[in-house]
Amino acid sequence: MYGLKQESREIILFGFGKLGHRIYEMLTSNFSKITVADNREDIINDAKEYGIDSAFYIDLVDDSKLEELGLDNKILFCAMDEMSLNIFLVLSLKTISSNSTIISVSTSSESTRKLKFIGADKVIDLYESSANRIVDIITRPAVTKVLDEIIYIDNEIRIEEIEIPPKSFLEDKYVSDIDFREFGLILIGITDKELGDDFTFVSRGINHKFDEGDILVLLGESQALEDFYTLLMGQIDE
Repeated sequence: MYGLKQESREIILFGFGKLGHRIYEMLTSNFSKITVADNREDIINDAKEYGIDSAFYIDLVDDSKLEELGLDNKILFCAMDEMSLNIFLVLSLKTISSNSTIISVSTSSESTRKLKFIGADKVIDLYESSANRIVDIITRPAVTKVLDEIIYIDNEIRIEEIEIPPKSFLEDKYVSDIDFREFGLILIGITDKELGDDFTFVSRGINHKFDEGDILVLLGESQALEDFYTLLMGQIDE
């Protein structure tokens, strides 16, 4: 998964909260050597109750404690629920490990930018992965399994259809003109009334022009979707 082939290389998974637990369950199908580390004792107790013997409470801001885990030549997977901790971890691990692959989850475009800038080898953007998965569900259902649990369980992410009203700020603009990530959303596709309700996936590269009556299929957190709907209806300032 995530570009990693099945191998005997060991993984150290930082985090066993909502995200980390789901990631652990998925990693076990391909990797047999997984160590779990977290900075909360209750989380580590949960991991041990789950049956993970190699689960350790650790002070994540203490580099010497991190080094005791044996970081070199391993896959270091940062999956803390707090994005600030993942960013801090990537920065530390990049400095104190060698020949390791550092992976981190991200829940925003800004976090993704920071993680890539400080040297994460791979960043799993949960929003972007969600949108791509939805396209796969409809067009290639046989190959879609990987991100189900991580993305949708307990993360308040949903899909919403929103019709473009008259005289909205989107009118006569094209897909390439609007950065939906600024609103905390991903535009998955558009249903164009003028084309007989045909659905167009944005990922297919078509630079569609927005018109009144078009239906946007958007993915994001509930609050971001509500805020965008209010903005589109002109009830708050742009």
